[in-house]
Amino acid sequence: AALTVQGADLSVSKIVNDSAPNEGDTITYTITLTNSGPDPATNVVVTDLLPSGVTHASNVPSQGTYVSGTGLWTVGTLANGASATLSISATVNAGTATQTIINTASVTAVDQADTVLVNNSDSAALTVQGADLSVSKIVNDSAPNEGDTITYTVTLTNSGPDPATSVVVTDLLPSGVTYTSDVPSQGGYVSATGLWSVGTVANGASATLSISAT
Repeated sequence: AALTVQGADLSVSKIVNDSAPNEGDTITYTITLTNSGPDPATNVVVTDLLPSGVTHASNVPSQGTYVSGTGLWTVGTLANGASATLSISATVNAGTATQTIINTASVTAVDQADTVLVNNSDSAALTVQGADLSVSKIVNDSAPNEGDTITYTVTLTNSGPDPATSVVVTDLLPSGVTYTSDVPSQGGYVSATGLWSVGTVANGASATLSISAT
């Protein structure tokens, strides 16, 4: 009597839709599980427990169920030549700037023998953007007379490591001086609100705002 031992070559691939997010962004991991056969794979389980630094928001499996607390995607049966996908959306935690976060998905259970093990796991990495912004401010006359015009100069510097985007600096003139004019090196300044909408500042770059007042 002859028998043929069943086998199923399962492989996992994983991608992330944004490899350079900001804190608070929502990113989506997509895991694709493929059975290259020759037999159907049964009782398949893939483990993808989200790493520290991101928090599960939602998931959409093409089949089976995913439990975020354990990271277990219970796939079930996958026919020869078939694929299944799992999308996991997660938010990037505060305090993770400049960190590289690696998320790994692996086949952890299947009834059949899988003789090709090197493709049973895959990882996706992201690096959270961070920008060290600093502000310095000087006045050209620290002992003026009433009626004099003085000029404040505000310098904003980005020490990186990434570009800073949608930057806003607030400089609302205090009681005792009255706005007369301003010259920003980039962006625009509104004296009534004190908001300097700077925009984007590259790593290593600086922007300046001069405000004249009486």
